[in-house]
Amino acid sequence: MSFTLSQAHKLLSNARTAGRLPHALLVTGSVNAGTHKLVLALAEELNGARADSPENLRHPMCRVLRPGSKSRRILIEDVRSVEPFLSLRAEEGETKLVIILECDRMPEEAANAFLKTLEEPPPQTLIIMVTEQPHRLLATILSRCVRVDLREPGGLHLTEAQKLFLPAVAAALPQVGTDVAALALRADFQKLMAERREVITDRLTSAVKAEAKAIAEGTDIRDWEARQKDATAALIETEYLGEREQLIELLSLCFGQAVLAAANAPDLQPLTPAVTELAAKQSTEDLLRRMRALDALRTDLNFNINEALALDARLLDIIGKNTLLS
Repeated sequence: MSFTLSQAHKLLSNARTAGRLPHALLVTGSVNAGTHKLVLALAEELNGARADSPENLRHPMCRVLRPGSKSRRILIEDVRSVEPFLSLRAEEGETKLVIILECDRMPEEAANAFLKTLEEPPPQTLIIMVTEQPHRLLATILSRCVRVDLREPGGLHLTEAQKLFLPAVAAALPQVGTDVAALALRADFQKLMAERREVITDRLTSAVKAEAKAIAEGTDIRDWEARQKDATAALIETEYLGEREQLIELLSLCFGQAVLAAANAPDLQPLTPAVTELAAKQSTEDLLRRMRALDALRTDLNFNINEALALDARLLDIIGKNTLLS
């Protein structure tokens, strides 16, 4: 589920006080949602470092990586540049803090070079990776971070794909606990994603054709569009995976709101009345187990397990009878 900035800050502060702060965080969301503010708040709590932006953060125990070079990438050289810093010994009460902004701009070579640090971080180390596009990260990176999703202020703002999926989710929630509801939601999910792939493909293909036409005026580059085929296909897949993640996040939001509703959380504004109905029918323990099944689905898809097979298996646990309860 996603959190407001204040909720996320309180959650992490409590974890720090209890000595349970993880060694690697993945903070997702826009700057407007508060990703940079959260990073700065943690830097101040951990090391007393203050700045008006992560780029201006100056402290012996803090390092900030961001996309550079002409290609707007975080290169392997950038990743390796923090290794000497991480090998330093932090003073008592301080934490070696590495912040990676727009971490989705880290190509595979650089990401793989960073994996060992994520797997076996030195003592007194916290790595915070920040992105608006977590679906672009390697599955091996995602699996090694505790994820904190921030939502926009002023209430939830659903994407176009989420708005289209919400009626299907609203129909499924009152029937949670039945395999029929799981199968129906799987069908709705796959139908919508097939339609969204067509929309994405048409839009990006049309954009390439328009660009080719503009470039071709007065220039003989008749094969330009053909040479863009692979790049366009990659963009289509990236957007498709992004929208697929949005649908899973919508499900996570609804179950998360049901948990809050079951706890009588104040000022809750459910995405649909079906959330309140779900909270009344299912125990908190059951809802949390279904949310863990949702996380398992996300992990399966991040590891490129066949989409249809992953949905078949996991939606039965998320929406259906939930064999995890037996």
